[in-house]
Amino acid sequence: MKTLNTLIKILTALAAVAGAIYIVATYGEQIVAWAKRMLASLPKCPCCEPDASEQDWEEAPVEAPVEEAPAAQAEAAEEVAPEAPAAQEPTPEVAVAEHEPVAADSDFAE
Repeated sequence: MKTLNTLIKILTALAAVAGAIYIVATYGEQIVAWAKRMLASLPKCPCCEPDASEQDWEEAPVEAPVEEAPAAQAEAAEEVAPEAPAAQEPTPEVAVAEHEPVAADSDFAE
């Protein structure tokens, strides 16, 4: 009986490993893309961001300021502020049932 239990445990472990390999092989690119999006959206640590003194200023070319013609300055002064958008009705919240997926297939496509 011990031999049968040991054999079942080994077969169960092999099935779990095979399932994990199948999932990674099938959805690996989508999982990596999702993970990159999630990691990019996390807040950055202030001690990990480079200081202005550490940046290589030679990489970014300095552009000379462009002077506007007097006619362009007059047109800019005459521009009127855009109208405020019309009041929008609040969108109702969508209730998701427990058995419905929250993510759409388009969330995983690149």
